[in-house]
Amino acid sequence: MNSTIVINKIVIAGDLLPSGKNKKLFEEGNAKAIFGEKIIDLFGKADFSIFNLEGPLTDSNKAMEKTGPVIKAPKECINGIKGLGVKAVALANNHITDCQEDGFKDTIKLLDDNGIDYLGAGETLSTIKRSISLLLGNKKICIYNVSEMFYNIPSASTAGANIYDEYVVCNDIKELKQSHDYLIVIYHGGTEEFPYPTPLLRQHFHRMADCGADFITAQHTHCIGCFENYNNAYLLYGQGNFLFARMKNDMTKHGLITEIVLSESGVDIIQHAVSVSSDDVVRYDEPQDLSLFYKRSDELKDEVEIQKKYYQFCYNSAIIKDRFLESFRGDSLYYRLIKKLSGKLYKKHLLEKFNKEQLMRISKCMESERYAENMFACVQYMMENYKWKKI
Repeated sequence: MNSTIVINKIVIAGDLLPSGKNKKLFEEGNAKAIFGEKIIDLFGKADFSIFNLEGPLTDSNKAMEKTGPVIKAPKECINGIKGLGVKAVALANNHITDCQEDGFKDTIKLLDDNGIDYLGAGETLSTIKRSISLLLGNKKICIYNVSEMFYNIPSASTAGANIYDEYVVCNDIKELKQSHDYLIVIYHGGTEEFPYPTPLLRQHFHRMADCGADFITAQHTHCIGCFENYNNAYLLYGQGNFLFARMKNDMTKHGLITEIVLSESGVDIIQHAVSVSSDDVVRYDEPQDLSLFYKRSDELKDEVEIQKKYYQFCYNSAIIKDRFLESFRGDSLYYRLIKKLSGKLYKKHLLEKFNKEQLMRISKCMESERYAENMFACVQYMMENYKWKKI
């Protein structure tokens, strides 16, 4: 008599936050209009499903003071999330504390009230829920959630995410792997809109894999990246968005839903391509063209070339190059006037104002933990002892 083959499915999707035209659909709980039948069916057939909730669900207007956007969605949007049938959400990201304590507590209460589990953050440092354990068939599965450091650092009295500290995270993974058959890491980090791993991201993923992680996915980059098999682990460098319609770049309109199929014969990983339409809703792609994904994955073999691509990307990025250099340069009436009169002239003057020695110092501050720490202390002193305009 043949024994029954046990097959279990886990579905992992990328970044989601209600916004734009879909906000009303979320409030109404119209999951079919938001996600379409095929995506709902994919979630419905999974034994466990999860995505990254890229911001709080709250009506609070108590915004965190930070650089970059402060984002949120109304409480009523929980209706559309519940309608998808998702089992849990990952909260270790750079926006979960955008509305400070009130926004975080509102989000947690909504999830609890609607029977949706969560991990990756907590109301205080000591209450962070780093992982979830599942028993699927005869296999014990662990899902671990961690974020790079942004404006999301918890304290003994304030909410925040599980921050990537290599010593802590790698020890967590080693310990969890001892009691689990398969360990999944959902990692929030990497360089936005860059479809390859940065050297540091790749180093982090390799070390987590060396410690026992079986599958690791990078969210936050907002674009589909590439993957590699390393030390018996599947490393996904960029899952792309699930439904994050506020971003306008075409590459941010696409994402992967990863289906992990566990059976007695092994593990299969299936990528499902999805896209956000002009109506700010997401649909299953037809056809499933992943040729560029596999092309980039093959290119990972040339680490030197990938590093060149990374350097060029950073140089060509207005957000990375111009804003960083502008911040190091400081403020002056002269540069404010040039910027107002001519953006191109401003950028030219900004770049020409630096000499090689100054750029080498800036580079060392970013590269060296010692220089970075010293610079951080200096800037903190300046922030605490001078009156600054509100960001």
